[in-house]
Amino acid sequence: YEHLTVENGDTTGDKVISKPTVSAGQSAVKAPLPGVIIDVKVKVGDTVAPNDVVAILEAMKMENNINAGKSGVVKAICVNKGDSVLEGNDIIIIE
Repeated sequence: YEHLTVENGDTTGDKVISKPTVSAGQSAVKAPLPGVIIDVKVKVGDTVAPNDVVAILEAMKMENNINAGKSGVVKAICVNKGDSVLEGNDIIIIE
């Protein structure tokens, strides 16, 4: 039985994602609340509009659509399906 201690004191053993900050001219789509990524709907190079769903986050037993928030091209995907994220973690980088 293995425990993984996470910065917020959580010991669920789930992997928590933490990526580098965003550079100038780019913006990050951030997790609005802690949860688990159950699907990523885009890939690097895709063009997105503000209301496009880029990922689905399961939190509090509900599925939450995560929208791009702005138009642009997906430059990086910071999470994988099944990853645990904390509020404010980067999910997708758009330029």
